[in-house]
Parts: sequence; structure tokens; C-alpha cells
Amino acid sequence: MGEEVGGRLRRLRADRGFTQRELAEPHYTAAYVSSVETGARTPSGDALRHFAARLGVDTGELLGVTSPRDDVRLDLDIAAAAADFLAGNGSAPKMRRLARLAEKIGRDRQAGLAWLWLARFTEGDTRPRQVAAAEAALGGDIPPYRELAVALRANVLIGRGEPHHAMHLLRTALDASLGRHPHPVLLLTLHAYLADGQLRLGETVQAAYHAGEALRLARGGEEILSELTENQRRLAEAYLGEGRIADAVAAVSILHDLLHERALRPVLARCLFARALARRTDDLEGALADLRASRSAAADHAVTLELADVCRELGRLDDAAALLAEAAEAIPADSPHSASLTFQQGSLALARGDLESAEAGFAHAIDVAALRDARGVLAASIDKAGELLRDQGRSEEAADLLRRGLLLLGAEEDVQK
Repeated sequence: MGEEVGGRLRRLRADRGFTQRELAEPHYTAAYVSSVETGARTPSGDALRHFAARLGVDTGELLGVTSPRDDVRLDLDIAAAAADFLAGNGSAPKMRRLARLAEKIGRDRQAGLAWLWLARFTEGDTRPRQVAAAEAALGGDIPPYRELAVALRANVLIGRGEPHHAMHLLRTALDASLGRHPHPVLLLTLHAYLADGQLRLGETVQAAYHAGEALRLARGGEEILSELTENQRRLAEAYLGEGRIADAVAAVSILHDLLHERALRPVLARCLFARALARRTDDLEGALADLRASRSAAADHAVTLELADVCRELGRLDDAAALLAEAAEAIPADSPHSASLTFQQGSLALARGDLESAEAGFAHAIDVAALRDARGVLAASIDKAGELLRDQGRSEEAADLLRRGLLLLGAEEDVQK
């Protein structure tokens, strides 16, 4: 034991740049410090307290038991592993080891945060189990940490196709947070997931509201957040090296907030998409900016198609054509987005005055939409194709198309009469 304490004492003294004499004064001698560091003597309790005070640590750290310094170091290790995940080269086994270590030494918050990071970057059946582990670890913690697990549980439910249950969890957590614990990152998280869920439910007005709140709370894009994260990590390391443990604890807490905000980037891209949908009615340029930002943050076929449509409405036909050409390369034939793609190709041809290509495009869109059961696109395609035919004086063909469309949409057979 004396040798272990001596080794830790020597390391901490070197870290601080103290000589043995400086560490010993005023109550001990350099020779006494030397004998402790070599393991020749076991320090008394008074000596341990003196050394700890001089070094800016607690006696537990000298004895090798868990200390506030160890907690900060564990937080920094989890943060480093999380940053690796965000950079695309994270190691699930490494983060799992940190979660298990935190559990072993009774650090529930760190364990919960590690499990949350694992759940964020895991697919398949193991993800719900990791969320459950995070919920168990954070269940007794303060709301800003506990509700982060609730938010991720809701995200899992949305992915499973249970958005209504997810919305209930998120609204309940948001109400509780606004009432008593309005932690900025938690509010950002809850609003962002609510916007995503309501967008999936087709509730665009509510989605746009929560999207606006989330985007208002966000501190910036990936570039600025990455810079803030690195600066905060260095600050926490510096405080730890100087023995300013309380400052290091505060710094590492902000570090984790920044990392969690960076992890929301795909969801915030969906928030930009939701806000763009709401802005299309009276602010096409604003919608264009949101869609471009959303597309830059996270690839999404729906965003690309919406962006192409806005470009067409603004008369930027070459931009729309380039986006649709890119979408045609990326969207599989059996994708639900294939119907929207064919409809927009017809709309672009119409905007360019190519009536023959427009007619063929809308006809193809009707077939694809019927096959994919994309009723909104089907109705829009029938309407556009019928209007095109009527404008050319082809009223009978337009009527036949309307009858066919009504049948495809589920009307009764006697509509043909």
C-alpha cells in the first residue's frame, strides 16, 4: 500500500511541478516525502491530509479510491468516446467498457450517459435494451439527465412506428421541464424530437412550432459546435491538471451538453425541413434557405425533392433539374419517394413548356403513385394531367383520366356511368 501511495504521490507532485521540499513544507521534510514516494514509509493520516491539500486533491485520490478527480476523468473518457462516435469512428466496445466501469464504481450518471451514447449509434434489437439500461441508471437522477433517457426512448418508439406513444412521452417531459427544470439542452432535445414525430404524423403546423423552438435554442451548426466542444474539452483538462476540481466538474458538464447537441444534428435537420414546409406559403426564399441547410446537415430524399420543387416555383429550373437528376440516381424504384420524383419530373417539364414530356411524366406518376399507394401524389398527378389535357382542348381524354383516377383512389365502379 505504501508503495502504491508513494507512486501516486510522486506522479501528482510531478504533474504540479513541485519539488519534494515544496510539497513537504512547512510540516515535513524533503527526506520524509522521498521515503513515502519510494514506499519505505507509509504516511500518517495527518501527512496524507497535508499532501492532499498541497496538491489540490482529496485523500481518497492518494489512497487509490474513487475521487472527484476520477469522476472528472471518467467523464472526459466518455466525452472522448462520444466525440469518436460523432466523427464516425466510434467504438461500441470502448463505450460499453466505460458504462460497465461506471456501474462498477457506483457512478450511475456516467453509466447512464454512456448507455445513451451507445443507444444513439446502435441499430436493431440491442438499441431498446441500451435505452432501458440508460433509463435504469438515470432514473434517480435530476430531471435534465433523467429526461434525456425519456427523449431517446421516444425516438426509439418513433422509429418503431409508434409516434403517438412517443408524442405523449415527449409532451409530458416537456411540460415537466418547462415547469421546474428548464435545462436548455433538454428543452432543445424535447422540442426537436416532438417536431420530428409530428412531421411523421403529418401534423405540419405543430411540427413547425416545435421545430422553431428547437432551432431557436440551438447554438449553431456542426462547425461552431465542434470548435466549442474542443475548446471546452481543453478547458476541462486544464482545470483538472491544475487541481481545480470544482471548475473541472462544471466544464465537463458543459462539454457533455455540447456533445449531446451535436448528436441532435440529424433531428435538427428534420426541424429545418418542418419549418420549410410551413414557410412555403408566404416565404419561398426562407423555405429555400431552410431546405438547403437541412440537406447540408443530413441527406434525405424528401428534403431533396422539396428543395427541387421550391426551386421550380422560384423559376430556378436548372437548379431543380440538377436536384431531380441527383434524386433519380439515388432513389430506388421501390421507394415511397419514387412517386413524388416522377410527379416533379412532370411538373418541371410543364414549367419548361415541354407539354409532351409533362403529359408522359404525369401519366407515369399516376402509375407509380397507384402502385406505391401514394394517394396524395396520385391525386395531384391526376389533377395536373387533367388540367394539361383540358388546356389543350382534349376534354374527353381529361374526363376519362378523371374517371380512372377516381377508381384508383377508391371510388365505386358506377363512377364510369
